[in-house]
Amino acid sequence: MVLQGAISEGRIAPMISYQRFVDLLAMSRFANLPTVWSNALLGTLLGWISFKGHEMPSFGLIALSLSCLYLGGCFLNDWYDAAYDAENRDDRPIPSGRWKRGTIGTLAFFLLIGGLALGFLVATTFTVFAAGIVSCILAYTRWHKVHPISFLFMAGARALIYPACAFSFLTWQQFITLDPQLYLSLVLLAMSLGSYILGISLMARNESAPSPTSAQKIVPVIFLSVPALFTSGVMLLLVQAPALPSLILFLAVLSFCVKKVRLTKNIGQFVSRTLAAIPLVDYLVIGPVAIVAVFEGNMAFAPLLVIGPGLALLALLFQRIAPAT
Repeated sequence: MVLQGAISEGRIAPMISYQRFVDLLAMSRFANLPTVWSNALLGTLLGWISFKGHEMPSFGLIALSLSCLYLGGCFLNDWYDAAYDAENRDDRPIPSGRWKRGTIGTLAFFLLIGGLALGFLVATTFTVFAAGIVSCILAYTRWHKVHPISFLFMAGARALIYPACAFSFLTWQQFITLDPQLYLSLVLLAMSLGSYILGISLMARNESAPSPTSAQKIVPVIFLSVPALFTSGVMLLLVQAPALPSLILFLAVLSFCVKKVRLTKNIGQFVSRTLAAIPLVDYLVIGPVAIVAVFEGNMAFAPLLVIGPGLALLALLFQRIAPAT
C-alpha cells in the first residue's frame, strides 16, 4: 500500500512511461504486423494446396518467427540510423534520449536471433528462407540511405515470406528435388507485392514534388496496379467469377488512396493506408480460393472470406496506437 501510494503521488517513476511505450511500438512498426501475417497466410495456403499429404507446419510458429524478424529488422533500422536522425530528426526516440541506442540494438539482435531460432522449429526449408529475409534486412539497413536500389532488399524481405511458408511443408531433400515450374506462382506473387511496394514509394516521392509531370503521376499507379494484372489476371483465368469480389475491393481501395493523396497531399496518410492494404493484395488469391472452397462445401475455408479485409482493418486500428512508418 505504501509503494502504491508513492507511485500515485509521483514519488516513484513508473518503469516505462506511456510516451516511451508508444516510441517502442513506433520504432518496431508493430502496426504493420497484420500485413506480415497476411503474407504468411497466403504462403502457407499455397503450400497446403501444392503439397497436400505433407505434414502441416505450425502457423502459430511461422507467424511468431516472421513477427520477430520484422520487429527486429525495424529496430535495427532505427539503431543504424541514430546518427542520421540526430542531425535530421532529433525528435526521434533515440536522438531525443527517450531510448538508448544500445537498448534498441540489443532488442534488434535478440528478435532477429529469436526469429531464426523459431524458424528451426518450423522446418529447415523455412529457416533457409528466413536467413534470406535477415540478409535482405541487413542489406537494406546498410544501404537504404545511400542507394536507391536498396528498395530491392526491402521488397525481397517481404517476397521471401511466400516461399518460406509454402516450402515449410517439405523436408530439405524434398525441396531440392522439386520441379522448378512450381516456383512460377511464387515468383508472380513476389513480383506483384514488390511492384506494389515500389508503387507506394514512387507515389510518395512524386506526389511530394512541387509540380509532378504526367509520367510521375502515371508510373506509380502502374506499379501499384500490377497485382491486379499478375495476380488477379491468373485467378480470373483459373476460377473466373469468384476472383471478381477481391479484385473490385482492391481496385476500389487503391483508387480511393490515390485520389485522396492527390487532393490532400498528405503523403504520410497515403503511405500508412496503402501499407495497411497489403492484406488486400494477398486477398486477390486468398479470396477466390476461399469462395471456391466454400461453394464446394468446405466450410473450413469460410474464415478466409473475411481474413484479408479483417487484417487490413486491424492494421489501420494498430496505426491509431502507433504510426506504421
